[in-house]
Amino acid sequence: MSTTNQLSSHLQEQFHHYTVNELITINNDIVENKVWGSSRSTFRNAVLKALAQKGIDLSPIISKEDGFTVIQIVKVKLENNSLIPVC
Repeated sequence: MSTTNQLSSHLQEQFHHYTVNELITINNDIVENKVWGSSRSTFRNAVLKALAQKGIDLSPIISKEDGFTVIQIVKVKLENNSLIPVC
């Protein structure tokens, strides 16, 4: 198993215990801070998976275009159990 996969699994286990508001704060910090480097996507992916597991609707920031899944890299807020982009 690669180091990235191990980190992703570890983060998903840890983020399972976070509240929705804590996960949103982490997402917004990741998006705002451009210094993360290659680990940024691993952290954000784990945050989004944890939010999805808590029943949060991610569809306002995720779309399919030409057969590819596109995830907007934006700050978000919770509204009616959905993540809404904050511009």
